[in-house]
Order: sequence, then C-alpha cells, then structure tokens
Amino acid sequence: MLNATAFAPVAGATEWWEGDGNQFAEWDNGMPHPALSIRRRLLSAEQCRLLVDCYERNRGDHAPVVGNPYWDGRCIYSAHLPDRERDALRIMQQVRHLATLYIMERFSPARMVYSDTAQLVRWHPGLEMTAHADNLHPDGRPNVTGHRHFSSILYLNDDYDGGHTFFPGFKMRLRPEAGTLVMFGAGPEYVHGVTRLVRGLRYTYAGWFTHDRRQEDATANRVY
Repeated sequence: MLNATAFAPVAGATEWWEGDGNQFAEWDNGMPHPALSIRRRLLSAEQCRLLVDCYERNRGDHAPVVGNPYWDGRCIYSAHLPDRERDALRIMQQVRHLATLYIMERFSPARMVYSDTAQLVRWHPGLEMTAHADNLHPDGRPNVTGHRHFSSILYLNDDYDGGHTFFPGFKMRLRPEAGTLVMFGAGPEYVHGVTRLVRGLRYTYAGWFTHDRRQEDATANRVY
C-alpha cells in the first residue's frame, strides 16, 4: 500500500518535484517496504567487484557517447559487452532473471514481465538526478521509454558519500548497500531521484522491465 504523496501529471509541468532528497530519512534496508521490493545481499562483495572491474575494463570501448553530456561515456549495455566477459555476463543475466521473477511475484502476479534494458552505470562526484518517473513526463506525455512498467537498481559498491536513491512521494531515501537490489514501478507513483554524489565513484547495475513482449531485449534470455 502506498503511504505517499500521490504524484499526477499536470498540463505544462516540467518537474515532478523540486527539493533536496537528503531531507528525507533513510529507510532501513533490512525492513520490508510497503511499496518497494528490496533484496539485500543478492550478490557477494566478490561478485560486485567483478562487475565493477568489468565496467572499468570496457568503459573506453563500450560506454557510448550519445550526444547527451549527462550520460556520455557512463553507461555500458550488457548486450554490448564482449563474450570474453563471460563471468560478468553470467552474473548480470542471473540478476536480470531474478529481478524479473521478484517483480512478477511482488507487483505483477497475473501478467508476464519482460526484461527491456540492463546496463552498468558509473557516477562521479557532482552528479545527481532530479526526481522523475521512468515512463512519463510531468505533463503526462510518455517519454522515450514509455513502454516501461518497472525499474530496478543493484548497488555494486557503497564506499562513497551521497548518491542515495530518494522517493519524495514516500518521503524516504535508500542508503546504497553493495549487493542490494531495489525494484519498483516506473510510473508517477514511484517518482524518484538520486542525491548529489559528494565523494568517490558510484557503480550500479540498472534494469527496466515491461509487459510489452515486443520491447524485450534480444539478449534477455541468452545463456552465457
């Protein structure tokens, strides 16, 4: 049950919410949340390190420059990693399949869910993300990923300051914890953002999911 401020699109709006996500209290990751699905220790420290190292080995060749200064050179799609990264790819696929099952179990027991996109992401100091929904603009227009219904974040490290995922509707923020997977809806009831990263590098494995099988990533079911 959502115990939250209900966000709704407003004609002409350009922001879902404005403010500093650090104002919200931290949620205890060990406690179940009424609206999110949180799985602690999904990966070991060694597995998280393996994915971070994989990112760094491949950042120069496989983190594309897409003409958006915010995202340029920061994301590596799992589908673009070379086969030599088989160990990392296996872990990433396992996480992808588990996330799909957890999402269906928690949010969608009556409808199939398909994996859309999965990517490794690096954040550096000074970066933050304003509050947003993953499938809709604040004025009600679908964004370029309007087909998405669910989102996930797997934290790969926690040796940095800042970089908390916050949900203004729930008036809470999540302290990153390496190996923890967080899943939630992609619509306006789950408006979320990331507080400014103050120190260190933040690594995540992000995924999105859809009911539309036509949007399933071609590599979603590949066995490595």
